[in-house]
Amino acid sequence: MRTITIIDDRESPTKGQEIARAVTAVEVPPVFVYALTGYRSTPLGLKPVGECVTLNEAPKELKKFVRLAKKSVSKPEDLAGCTEYRVKVYTQPFKTGTGKKTPELVELGLGGTPEEQFEYAKTILGKEIAFGEALTVGETVDAVGVTKGKGWQGVVKRFGVALQFHKATQKRRHGGTIGPERQAKVMYTVPRAGQMGFHRRTDKNKRILSTGSKLDYAFHCYGPIKGDYLLLDGSIPGPAKRFMLLRKTADPAKKPEIRQGVVE
Repeated sequence: MRTITIIDDRESPTKGQEIARAVTAVEVPPVFVYALTGYRSTPLGLKPVGECVTLNEAPKELKKFVRLAKKSVSKPEDLAGCTEYRVKVYTQPFKTGTGKKTPELVELGLGGTPEEQFEYAKTILGKEIAFGEALTVGETVDAVGVTKGKGWQGVVKRFGVALQFHKATQKRRHGGTIGPERQAKVMYTVPRAGQMGFHRRTDKNKRILSTGSKLDYAFHCYGPIKGDYLLLDGSIPGPAKRFMLLRKTADPAKKPEIRQGVVE
């Protein structure tokens, strides 16, 4: 994370003034579209018809991960007439310089009618897609990721339960009562020790404030950004170097357009 100065364009007491905002820099290397999957509607939901995989066009770093599906087809035209089309993309972490080589596999939906999905998917199959082809400055996105893991924690750290008095009980960091005698069970609302963190969470309405190609500033636990990046307003879940999925917000909050922003 970093701090930038920006002209406040919100409906707030500081509107029109220069303010400081906390932002998160996210490196966004291009993804490789390696497969097209067709689905058909059934009484039990969508069922896959087949998958067209591109092996020859894949970068050498991804070829050992790309595999043919059980219902693979040789060309996209064999999937014509499906109810819905989706594409499978591989991330390319080897382009970030962070040392990670294993890519992430993500299936993405396409908008429009099935015919429009099919025609668009054929044009991007076997190619790289940069973030600029899908996202623009001033747009709001949802950040989907896994939060920092904190392991097994007690009720004091996990739920903020107050410490017991020294002479009240034999323990200080326990939760006290766990509920009444009847119902004869422990309700889910009672604070209990358990796993804290490492959960999948969605942080909505994160506005893209700026974009760039390189950032020489050395971030903690990450280093300098060598490729394309974008600046998101506020924080996002997860530690540095962890995979983050950015998607367009379905119901974005009404926010004005970005006027200017300068990185300090």
